[in-house]
Amino acid sequence: MSDTLIWTFIGFLSGSVPWSLICVRTLSGKDIRRVGDGNPGAVNAWVSSGRMVGSLSTLLDVFKAAIPLWIFTNQFSGTPYSEYFLSVTVVAISPIIGHAYSPFLRFRGGKALAPTWGSWIALTSGMAFPVGILILGLMHLVQRNHAITATTCLIGFVVIFSIIGTQELLIFGILNLLLVMFKHRSEYQHGIAFRGWVRI
Repeated sequence: MSDTLIWTFIGFLSGSVPWSLICVRTLSGKDIRRVGDGNPGAVNAWVSSGRMVGSLSTLLDVFKAAIPLWIFTNQFSGTPYSEYFLSVTVVAISPIIGHAYSPFLRFRGGKALAPTWGSWIALTSGMAFPVGILILGLMHLVQRNHAITATTCLIGFVVIFSIIGTQELLIFGILNLLLVMFKHRSEYQHGIAFRGWVRI
């Protein structure tokens, strides 16, 4: 129990570090919160500062969730996941909450997509990386609403990894999905914005 509390705090603190804001400010001299929708996340790092800074910001925001969770789950090597899934669920969601409600940003954090990917990568032994690339790529190809693309990818994670992995991932996945949907709630009203080449 004490390990779970410690790693939940570590995960939350790690997730709270606004790497996208730090990278953009350090490397580009810009305030990411003055770009686009003002979200201090990796997407606006790409928009404001280009591919190099955007890529670095994305990696750091992914790793800040993946690394603490990977270290924590390694303590249970060889143990059936069903015996410790509640602890892992709590630790896995903590960096995502930290990013979404960062105390370093007066609890006005990002939309939690990069740390979401990081936690799923750690929980699925890396399989969420290629699956995420595939789903995100296909969705981006056919439509432009970022919220729809991200939410579809996360629903894909929940369905795919609950079926081929363990059903216990469903609990984490639902909590994760609810948080991401809440952070993107204002964007759903725009609906699906199909690309020009798509004929419906």
